[in-house]
Amino acid sequence: MTDSDVHGALAEYQSLRAEIDSRAKFQQQILALQLTLTSAIVAFALSSPGLLPVLLIVPLSSYLLCGRYVGQRTAMRWTTRYINEELAPRVPGGLGWAAWSQANRRPARVLDWFIPLLICFPGAGVLALGWTLWPTFTHRHAGAVVGLGTVWTVGLLATGLSIYLLTGVLRSRPASTESAIDHPADAQSV
Repeated sequence: MTDSDVHGALAEYQSLRAEIDSRAKFQQQILALQLTLTSAIVAFALSSPGLLPVLLIVPLSSYLLCGRYVGQRTAMRWTTRYINEELAPRVPGGLGWAAWSQANRRPARVLDWFIPLLICFPGAGVLALGWTLWPTFTHRHAGAVVGLGTVWTVGLLATGLSIYLLTGVLRSRPASTESAIDHPADAQSV
């Protein structure tokens, strides 16, 4: 392997690490947007009793943002996998950070990232659906019950899909450090 090959691999590594950092920032922005948007919608809906159906926006927006959040996480894992499998072998001595981070991962991170994300994304949807259940299905006008009931049901499906997306991320993580070394594609601990 020539010096130019090594320099090319290192330059690509730097570029990919910058991409991972950028995606991690996008994740934080998505999380902040979810918290801000949900808070604003809840505050607006509670400002007047007639606005309570506005809460039906929350499960849908939560699902959309959850999908983007998980998409960023998936892209970071793919990038990490490429770094570990394609770039590290092209650099004499490998890329030490990838091996070190895999060997020194924290154990399962259920309490510090999974449960908070469940509360933030589908939890907000469940809260909004619960808050609107009675007014949605006991409305005076049958047309309103059908329309709001349809939106409520779609919101319930969207909330279920958010749970599915987040549990998919949890299921794809290795259970221990040994599995992280065996399966470097799942070693991204962002």
